Amino acid sequence: MGWIHGRCQRLALCFFVLFCPLSLAAAEPPPSPPPLAPDKQGEMKEIRLTEIQDGEKKWVLKADNADYVRDKDRILLTQVWVEIYGVDGNTSLITGDNGFIGIKTRDLTLQGNVKAKSAEYEFSSEEVHYNPQTRILSVPGPVRLEGPRLAVEGKDLTVDLKNHTLVLAHHSQTKLRLRGGLWQF
Repeated sequence: MGWIHGRCQRLALCFFVLFCPLSLAAAEPPPSPPPLAPDKQGEMKEIRLTEIQDGEKKWVLKADNADYVRDKDRILLTQVWVEIYGVDGNTSLITGDNGFIGIKTRDLTLQGNVKAKSAEYEFSSEEVHYNPQTRILSVPGPVRLEGPRLAVEGKDLTVDLKNHTLVLAHHSQTKLRLRGGLWQF
């Protein structure tokens, strides 16, 4: 029985000698990340922001990447998804390839392949701005707006989410779907 005890002690000593240097080497801290560019203060992956005003959720933003640009006081975003909550409980979903959000103003601009969808309407454009103080979406360039029976093209669209109004300043084409066919204006 004594030889088993001695043999176990030797095995334990061999194990300690063989594996302790590996575990000590593994305990070293990982290398430091590369320094950020001088104009950036921080860089994030898979960001999620929620805006709450007066105890109510106003919007939720998700992006694959975010970079804080110190000299412009904004966050640059890529692959952006924003859900805006309406006063009546309806939501609007807006997506875009890139964008930015102002740190102090919380205004949001999306650019590149911008798509927006609400319960009844969808629109597509290359750029959209959202002002959280006024709760207004504005599309300065060309836009295509579609509903269940209507397709409108133009530019300079303003959507007032608080007052439920939509104004297209420059109209170029309207298509109305009727049971018997399609009317164009």
